[in-house]
Amino acid sequence: MVRQVGEDIADHKRTRVVWIDIAKAYGIIAIVLGHIIINGPVAHFLYWWHIPIFFIISGIFLKPLRSRQAWIQFLKKRVVFELYRYVVVGILLIWLYTVIHRESHVFLVKHLWDLLLGGRTLNFYTSAFWYINAYLITIVVVTILISVTKNRMIHLSIIIGGFLLGTSYQQVTWMHINGFSMMPWNADTVLITAFYTYLGYLGFSKNLRWVERAAVNIPIMILAGLVIFLRIKRKFSFHLSLKSHLMHTSLPVWLAVAAIPVLFSLTVMIIAYYTSKMPFKLGLPFTGRHTLSVMYGHKLFLDLCLMMGVKNLGIRLAVGVLAPIFIHVMIQHLFILTKKEIDFMK
Repeated sequence: MVRQVGEDIADHKRTRVVWIDIAKAYGIIAIVLGHIIINGPVAHFLYWWHIPIFFIISGIFLKPLRSRQAWIQFLKKRVVFELYRYVVVGILLIWLYTVIHRESHVFLVKHLWDLLLGGRTLNFYTSAFWYINAYLITIVVVTILISVTKNRMIHLSIIIGGFLLGTSYQQVTWMHINGFSMMPWNADTVLITAFYTYLGYLGFSKNLRWVERAAVNIPIMILAGLVIFLRIKRKFSFHLSLKSHLMHTSLPVWLAVAAIPVLFSLTVMIIAYYTSKMPFKLGLPFTGRHTLSVMYGHKLFLDLCLMMGVKNLGIRLAVGVLAPIFIHVMIQHLFILTKKEIDFMK
């Protein structure tokens, strides 16, 4: 068993885990699709898991940090760089929306300020940026927790206690920012997202081969099918919006928010694993390696599709996913060529 865990870690260090990239691809496709169809049972189903799966996966790659240098590297690579991209891309998208829709300078300044406030104030092309807010706070909080102590009982007490608190209310009604019931950067949502992230860390960070075991994945998929059947038969209701911190369900709220998103995230991971064994993967691993680019850019391209009269769901979905990736790859390629040219001139 020790050798298998060691092999998992060593394999991950050498190469990317294909099924995880595919699971991320399914997640980002679900996010873009959810922003196209907006309402209805399919959209509600996508909201059950398309954000939680990213927090679970982020937990897989967290580790305790035991030295000052390790913290510096973590903050530099995982936090500072993403903050820089959040600000630069955010300013660009807000400016583009202002120009494309011929808004005033007042609109521009207001929404640049919203970029600082984050959370529910982020709208239009930056509406998905709230995820970056929650993601950055969550990975820092969970990393601090697992670094300060190795005691899992302390971990679980804090994580579960925070989760129960986070699911005990609907929005922060005692704080209002720009007309929204929220904390800056949706900070209180971390009470819930930290639960998903720690679950990924605790359950899968040292064992990436659980998806290979039929004794594990078959019951999970059967249970997911049963939950879908019961929902179709209207035996329960469940609507989840982490951005708005709204959880409506006929079940106990803490149970629904803990069990349903995790169950379907695991199911998507299992489907991703079997997809990774297929000879044709339809570019899903590549898409999974660029999910943040799609998260940042898809709203712009969905809006452009509508402005050009493109209403076909398939075309809009393809453009929303592929266009941001294309832009990212082109910019990346340009930087590489520029660097080579500078190095050559030296």
